[in-house]
Amino acid sequence: MLLSEIARQVGGHLEGPDLEIQRLAAPDRAGPGELAVVREARYLEVALASGAALILDETSPCPDTISRIRVSAVHQAWPRVLALFDERETWAGVGVHPSATIEAGAQVDPTASVGAYVLVCRGARVAAGAVIAPYCYVGEGVEVGPRTVLEPRVTLYRNTWLGADCKIGAGSVLGVAGFGFQNGERLPHTGRVVLEDGVELGANCVVQRSVVGETRIGARSKIGDLTDIGHNVQIGKGVVMVGSSAIGGSSVVEDDVLMGGWVVLSDHVRIGKGARLTGGSGISKDVPPGETWAGGIPAQPLRKHWRRLAVLDWLATAERSLRQFLKEQLQK
Repeated sequence: MLLSEIARQVGGHLEGPDLEIQRLAAPDRAGPGELAVVREARYLEVALASGAALILDETSPCPDTISRIRVSAVHQAWPRVLALFDERETWAGVGVHPSATIEAGAQVDPTASVGAYVLVCRGARVAAGAVIAPYCYVGEGVEVGPRTVLEPRVTLYRNTWLGADCKIGAGSVLGVAGFGFQNGERLPHTGRVVLEDGVELGANCVVQRSVVGETRIGARSKIGDLTDIGHNVQIGKGVVMVGSSAIGGSSVVEDDVLMGGWVVLSDHVRIGKGARLTGGSGISKDVPPGETWAGGIPAQPLRKHWRRLAVLDWLATAERSLRQFLKEQLQK
């Protein structure tokens, strides 16, 4: 791809020779024939020495001998640059692969793509433009919304409902019976899982169906790999959960919450709208809207966490002073 075409696509202007670009590379590993995007000033020096073509802001210095694309805001151009070099996975062609099984009573839109060895059970519906990668299981009564993508080996238990433009990572399981027991016997889970439009789950996530009603994830929420969502959980819109996290049953996460990696919520807690939970936090209490909690297990409001650390530092200093005082007294 020529630099001039890249410049046109990202809304920038080319300075220097119009070179052919083979691939995108990190500034500290780029070389001739590659393109590096300088998103931070600390990478400018190494990028200039790399021999690669560059994408820079309007003010960063650059010798005339280096081909560069100038853009008004590098962070805004960054997603467009990535899209130009993104090699999308082709899970399946339009239509149904000969090895796939579509049971009687299932409905698959002619524009959907169903890959090898997929099973779509009776009563399931696959909407226009949906993509179901090889080895997926789509259970009875499941609905897969328009343009939703299931990566390989996704399992959708009965009556799971996925809205439009969802993306479900490889190996994820939605609608499995939750971890609910009474008198040593697992409770029947009569509900379902609902994902609203634009939800993304990473690889190997588990979303348990509800005992009664729905386990629901709100529109545009993004959930990382290896995350477990318990039964009857309600997640709001625009929630971001970094991977390897877990939410206990019947908890509520309101809109626009941000959660770092390795966060664990106890059952029946409520995380208020816009709250922030730092990585590694264990939450056993309700978190008010807008607050930031940190500090591991148990997590605390951020200011309380910092005060606790400050007191620990003071105690360590006081201990050293006391030891020195006692040592001096013993020497007298």
